Amino acid sequence: MAKGDRNMVIICEECGKRYKIDEEKLVKARTLFNCPNCKSAIEVLKPKQNVETIEPEQVSGDMLKDNSAAHGSFQTVGRNDTSEPQRPKPEWKTDPSSISAKSKSNGFTIGKKLLLVFIAFIVLAGSILTLVYMKFVPSLMHDQIDLRTYSISRSFSAAIHQPLLIKNYLRVNKTAETNAALPGVAYVSVLNKRGVVVAGILGDQDRFAPDFIERVKTSGFPKEISTQNRIPSGQRESATDFSVGGQEIHDVAVMIGDTGGEAHVGLFTADVDQAVRQSLVPLLIFLLVIAFLGGLCFLMVARTISRPIHLLSQAAEKISLGEIDMPIEVKGGGEISDLAASLERMRFSIKAAMKRLRRN
Repeated sequence: MAKGDRNMVIICEECGKRYKIDEEKLVKARTLFNCPNCKSAIEVLKPKQNVETIEPEQVSGDMLKDNSAAHGSFQTVGRNDTSEPQRPKPEWKTDPSSISAKSKSNGFTIGKKLLLVFIAFIVLAGSILTLVYMKFVPSLMHDQIDLRTYSISRSFSAAIHQPLLIKNYLRVNKTAETNAALPGVAYVSVLNKRGVVVAGILGDQDRFAPDFIERVKTSGFPKEISTQNRIPSGQRESATDFSVGGQEIHDVAVMIGDTGGEAHVGLFTADVDQAVRQSLVPLLIFLLVIAFLGGLCFLMVARTISRPIHLLSQAAEKISLGEIDMPIEVKGGGEISDLAASLERMRFSIKAAMKRLRRN
């Protein structure tokens, strides 16, 4: 542009047509025009350094034809008839760091999404299994301790039947002491037909409250323990749960033959709760191992999916920035391979189209 001349010459990069525009009529720092010839966008920068940067003004092609008053005289400059105008070739400047930054996903990657879904599945499955386990296993364990208590009571009843008939209470107490020493047994007691406690032996005394043990040492075996679960008339057995000396007890009473007496055996129910907790720990460990190994497998599978997609995303980003000479190669098969082939065909088509434009 000559000194004092306020007219700018701009060239459409698509069709090569030249236009004049008065720079004083430009009200924006950047203005977009539509070429009247090929309708492509032309960007005009106002040649002043102190102009505040604002959003470019978009002007349609129709406005461009008769809008010389608003934007200066926008006139077609004549061409050299002997030769085609030398259109500037677009220069593509690519910053690899900007490509990698742009290609990074703002949200969760496929691997993270799959991992979150798997973790949610493991947590849900673990919760359901734990609820089902805590609902049914304790009752099954309680049934087992009930069967064990009945088994000890019946065996003890059979063992003391004859001694009780002949009132050999020493033999009865010795047999009761032997049964009270069995694992998990809280006490063993015997009532005669008049309801008198003729034998009462505690099992593991360390598990009871200290004040209860002191009372037993002072006053003897408490009668109320054996009377809390009396066998109803017409029945031969009875079972119930109650608390003794700070411990929950499962008591089973069995008739001692035709003596009219009752044999009572109490077992600690805390052993059931402990057994349930101990059996639950391996299940939780198993779930954790499954979650860890499954998470690793999901990450490996997700990596085989997300990595090719990431490479294709980078390739598409480079194509959008003008780097169309690098072939797109992604190993693998299936849909990702088809996507890579489609991008490669698109790159080749863009490259061929640009070659044709440059020849024109």
